[in-house]
Amino acid sequence: MTSSGFPPRPHPSRPRTALISGTFDVGNFGDLLFPIVAAHRLRPFGWNVLAASPTNGSCGLQDAAPSIALASAVGRATIDAVLIGGGEIVHAFPADFVAEYGRAGQANQAYPALWFGATFVASLLDVPIAWNAPGAPAPFSASIRESALDPALAAADYVSVRDEASRRFLQPDGGSAVLVPDTVADLAHVWPAASLAADFDALCQRKGIVPEDALFAVQARPGGLGNVSPTALAAMIADFAQSRGLTPLLLSLGPSLGDVEVLRQLSQAMPIRHILLDDPAGLREMAAAIANARLYVGNSMHGYVAAACYATPGVIVARPAFHKFVGFACQIDATDDVARNWPDALERAAQRINTRPNHGSSVAPSLDRHWESVAKAIDDPEHGRARRAAFLRLAVTTSFGRDGFDGLLAPLLNDRYDRRSRTPTPSKAAAGTGL
Repeated sequence: MTSSGFPPRPHPSRPRTALISGTFDVGNFGDLLFPIVAAHRLRPFGWNVLAASPTNGSCGLQDAAPSIALASAVGRATIDAVLIGGGEIVHAFPADFVAEYGRAGQANQAYPALWFGATFVASLLDVPIAWNAPGAPAPFSASIRESALDPALAAADYVSVRDEASRRFLQPDGGSAVLVPDTVADLAHVWPAASLAADFDALCQRKGIVPEDALFAVQARPGGLGNVSPTALAAMIADFAQSRGLTPLLLSLGPSLGDVEVLRQLSQAMPIRHILLDDPAGLREMAAAIANARLYVGNSMHGYVAAACYATPGVIVARPAFHKFVGFACQIDATDDVARNWPDALERAAQRINTRPNHGSSVAPSLDRHWESVAKAIDDPEHGRARRAAFLRLAVTTSFGRDGFDGLLAPLLNDRYDRRSRTPTPSKAAAGTGL
């Protein structure tokens, strides 16, 4: 036994598995890329990656990583580390805008589960914890910080975040969180543009795209149009494209976040020939569309990140004005790519259409250091053992303070006796064990 009370964990001879938490059960391009990038980056260090989400549902995209329900990971002895994020997941706001979580009854707990719950799972399994550059959209209340955030940060072996605002929200006193570009900025290394040729050819055949089409990739979602109506925006896009010899490609990157409905409205109002991709077959097809476009404009941050990876000129329409947009643009020295509204975005796009940005090289060293730090942190299960034990004690104490013995003894009281005869009956846990 170690000083913390846990038995020593042998270094396994099998390939080790890192559980990564995120919204991988929801159809959204950027979020679904995190486990794919992590698997690519950790494979040279001898790690497999297992995706875990609030539910065990499927996002419906053919090349997304399969995902298990995070709560089911508690009993998996084959998990050797836990990664938290990425994505804008470090908060306690309800996930009312995600239909999948509402249907599953997970709207209130989905996001806290991805960072606090993931820390709990790692601590129960006694495995290292690394924060994989997630984002935090807003400051935390004093009570949440004291009861959940600070203990979770203290239990981690490595903490990184994807923008300066998130770092301030997590650690107002400065702290030690590492600032790392959003890890999807590695996409062109995971899927080089040349490797997407077959995916793009299949997309062209499926949607009637011809070689003469110079594609203008446009993405939009509810809340992202501002005061511009779909009809007015369709006219703006048509004028912009027609005057420059472009073919609009209305590209759904967040099928679960309302992209499809908005883009269909734009399509119905579009007065010129265009391509409507409201049924993306998979993530590679989405990436291929952006990599082969002449220009990208949209509300999706990861649409812009992918454009930056593949040297496609791009503009983010920052509505709502999330700090993550400027956060990433700052890291690649491209803050002029962040627009306030659609008219502003199209003006900026007009200035970029003939450029070939080269942002990948600017973030590569930071991402290399990040994955080396992750691998180093999760390689040593002994180092953070006492901190994980402290987190568990605090979590159990907090739960006991709220529920008392009722919650603690519920399995015993509910299963141990037949309430009418008061005669002992086998518990569910003991059934079939001979106990």
